[in-house]
Order: sequence, then C-alpha cells, then structure tokens
Amino acid sequence: MRSNYRLLLAATVTLLLAAGCGSTPQLSSPETGIKAAPEPTPPAVELTPKLLYQLLVAEFAAQEGALRLSANTYLESAIATRDYRLARRATRLAIYAREHNTALKAATLWVELEPENGEAHKSAATMLIAAGRMDEARPHLNHLLKSQRQDSNHGFTLIASLLATDPDKGRALRIMEEFTASAPNSPHALYAHAQLAQQFGDNSRASTLLQQLLKVEPRHEQGLLLQARVLHSLGDREGSLSSMGQALKLSPDNQQLRLSYARMLIDSRHLPEARKQFRTLLKVTPNDADVLYALGLLAMEAGDLDEAEIHFQRLLELHQREEESRFALAQIAEQRQQFDEAIDWFSSIAQGERYIEAHLQAARLIHQQQGLEPARAYLRELETQNDAERVELILAEGELLNLAGKHKEAMRQHDAGLKRFKDNAELLYARGITAEKLNLLDVMERDFKRIIKLNPQDAHALNALGYTLVDRTDRIKEGFGYIERAYKLKPDDVAILDSMGWALYRLQRYDESLGYLQRAASMMRDAEIAAHLGEVLWVSGRHSEARLVWEKALEFAPEHKILQQTIKRLAP
Repeated sequence: MRSNYRLLLAATVTLLLAAGCGSTPQLSSPETGIKAAPEPTPPAVELTPKLLYQLLVAEFAAQEGALRLSANTYLESAIATRDYRLARRATRLAIYAREHNTALKAATLWVELEPENGEAHKSAATMLIAAGRMDEARPHLNHLLKSQRQDSNHGFTLIASLLATDPDKGRALRIMEEFTASAPNSPHALYAHAQLAQQFGDNSRASTLLQQLLKVEPRHEQGLLLQARVLHSLGDREGSLSSMGQALKLSPDNQQLRLSYARMLIDSRHLPEARKQFRTLLKVTPNDADVLYALGLLAMEAGDLDEAEIHFQRLLELHQREEESRFALAQIAEQRQQFDEAIDWFSSIAQGERYIEAHLQAARLIHQQQGLEPARAYLRELETQNDAERVELILAEGELLNLAGKHKEAMRQHDAGLKRFKDNAELLYARGITAEKLNLLDVMERDFKRIIKLNPQDAHALNALGYTLVDRTDRIKEGFGYIERAYKLKPDDVAILDSMGWALYRLQRYDESLGYLQRAASMMRDAEIAAHLGEVLWVSGRHSEARLVWEKALEFAPEHKILQQTIKRLAP
C-alpha cells in the first residue's frame, strides 16, 4: 500500500480536480511570484481507508464550495500523515476561504514540513501579521529576504507588500526600517521602503528615502516616477514635473509615461511644453483621439485657431469625441466672429452631455444677432429628454428676458416653471434674483428662505439672501449672519468673500472688510468686487489706491453700472 500511495493519491486528487476545477479557482497552482525551491520527496504514507475517506471528503467539499470543511479536513490529514502537499492544499484553501486560524495552523505546519518553500513562509508571515504577531512573523520575513537575495529587488518588494497588510502602520514602517538598514545603499531596499511609506501616507519619509535612492542610482526610473507622485502629494508640482521629465529621458519611447507627463504639464499650466509633448505623441499615434483633443484645446488656449480647427475636424473624420469637437468648433467660429457658423455648430449637437449647454449657447448667439423672440422660439422648439433639461430651458428663457430688461416677463416665466416643478431650487433661486431686480424684496426673501429650509447647506442661497439684506435693507446684522453661514460652508467662494467684505463694510468694520475684498479681487477680475474694494479704500482715506483699483476695472468693464455709480458718488 505504501508504494502505491503517491500514485493513488495523485490519481484520486487529479480526477476530483478535473471533475470540479471551476469551483475552486487558483487553488492548485497559485501565482506567488516567489522563486520555487526544489520540491522534496513526498513521505511514504500508508493509504488507509480512513485517510482515503478524508481525502475524498476534503476534495469533494472543495469542489462544492464548502471550503471551511475542506481546509480543516486537509489540515487534519496533513497532521496525521506529515505530508507537505496536504498542508499546502489546506493552507491555500483556508486562505481562499478567509479562515485565518486554520490558515495559520496549516501554514505553520507547511513551513515545518517544507522549510525551503517560499510560498509557505509567505503564507505564514501573512497570517501572523494579520494576527498582530509580528515577532513570530519576523523569521519568515527573514527567510523570504534571504531566499530572494539573488533577486533582491523582488525580495525587498515582497517584504514591503507583506508589511503593508499590518494594521499598525508605525510598526510596519519600523520593521521595514530594520530591513533597509541591513542594506543601507541598496536601491531595491530604499525603493521598496519608499513605496511602503508612500502607501501609508508618510510622503515626507518617502521623499527622504527617494532622495537617498537617487543619490545612489540617479537613473532609477521607477524611483523617479515614485518621487514624482510623492512630490505631487506634498504640493511640490515643479519638483514632481522635474522627476517625471527625468524619467521620460530614460524611457523616451514610453508613450504612456509621456502622456502622463503631458497631462501633468497641463495641470501645472506649463501649456507650451505640454503642447510640445502632445505633438511628439501625435507623431507616434496620429489617430489617437485623446491626443488630438488635447492638442486642439491647447491650440485654442494659445490662440492658434487654425491648428485647433484641424485637430477637431480630424476627430470628426475619425468619428471620435464628436460632441466635444463640434462644441469646440462652435467656440472657434464665435471667436472668429463667424456667428452664423457658430450657431450651426452648436445646433448640430443632437445628443450627449453637452446637448443642452450647446443649444443654450446657440440661443444666446441668436439673441445677440437676431433678437429676443427668435431666441425664445429656438429654445421652445428644442426636444428634451427629462425634467432636468426642461428646467434648464425655463431658466435659459428667463435669463434672456432678464438680459432684455423684461423682468416682469421673466417673473411670469419662473412662476409658470414653479407651478410645474414645485420647490425646484434652481427656479426658486432664479425667481428670487428676478424679484430683487423688481424690488420685490419680500418675494426674494421668501424664495431664498424656502431654498434654505429645503437645504440648509445651500451656500449660494444663504449668500444671496444675506447680501441682499445687507445691500438693500437696514437688516445688516441679520444679513451678515446668513453670509457667515455661507462662508463657513464655502470659505474660498469669490462671491461669498465679496459679500463678507461688503457686509463688514456696512458694519463699519473697515480693516476686516479690506481683507476679504482684497482676497476676492486677487481671485477674480470683477467690476463689482473692484467697486466694493475701491469704496472701502476710499472711506479709509486711501484715495489714490481706490482710484487705481477703479481705473483698472474700467479698462475691462467701462460700462459697468455699479462701478460707474460708485465712482460718481465718491469721486465725481
């Protein structure tokens, strides 16, 4: 019986696996990435009826998905026979079934029976780390690193990947520090350690390790790429770009890397260099839709409308990104003051995310070129797919009416919309703004308060109500309270910053007011903000500064009513 054990066991297991291999994927031959050690000679074990029964139960249970039963039965058989193959099977099944206690027992036995098997040590280390038993995991980690010395890159990477599962990040980094100290100038150790630190969110530590790595091996491509990510996380965009640029020099044919570099250049507003990189990509992939689209946008940004048009027309020929290309071609035509062509391009967008936006732009141009009624007729002929689009059209028509000074008609438009779409926040907001233009402050206040009741976190409604109360009534403290609530929700919103400054001015807190208004003015070139800032400077006795602010604003908004009225009132 002993001489037949191996053949019979192998035949039994093989037949059982063949009968149900689909139910336990990757259990019989997992990819561990660990160098395989020579497999030892299996022990000579008598195949008793009890053992055969256990093996049959274990394997059939695995095929039926009863992995806990299967793993425990295999482990029991492994303990009885001291057969490393059964311990290995028990370990894999238990890990797959997330039976951690069984997996740890099986892996510990597997290491004992097959001490040179790297997968066994990895399994034991994984389970021990998960259990928080790091001291017991260390010998297994040491074995893995030692056994992988000929490929030390993989060895340190493997250690880092196992330590990454430790819930105690500080402990894991301290242990990785010890392994790195054993090879202080090893690029492999430094890189793996930096990866672990970056994964745990310790970007400062990762940056220090990468600096050490790049001193040892300045041309370490993966290190440069990791440094780019780390520096970007630390807010050092220029350093990040420099690292990625160096990596690209090492792999100039890496198109994915060049694409990432080009996109990062755009994010950092290095647009000429980004354009250069995309042109290089286009030579290699002349029909790549993303590259063509990026080049089109960059050309538009640079004012090169002819090149932009070529790229967007090419996208239409390829039937790629057609909606965005038509929208861009419409914008190009408008910039060339070819308004009829721009209207045609906007109108040609028949579907997609920009459908409504495009047709609203067409209506705007029709209003400018042909007048209000043709624009309103155009909007009313548009097909809509849902209530959100229908609300957009109501809002657009109301906006056209307000632009034409027909505030009462706009009011009726919003009233009709709210009868159909009760308590719609956008329509309430639009009606509130229109009511303010008609000096119907009670309607304005009611609508904005209704929005706030429906959504107390609506910063725009809070700000609009607060600003109107501050600017148009004597309820300045009450209005300031609403603006403060809006500011807490959106402290970087330019309109809210302007409102804070104006409210503080109305409360005669001039120094505080200036801080908010100057911040708002630095974020956006806006005539009303300039009017407010100039007025606060003026009443603070800083007349020359106020005049300078107003003069600059008049350069880009010479017809702005609030700006003109402010200057006439204070410095006629």
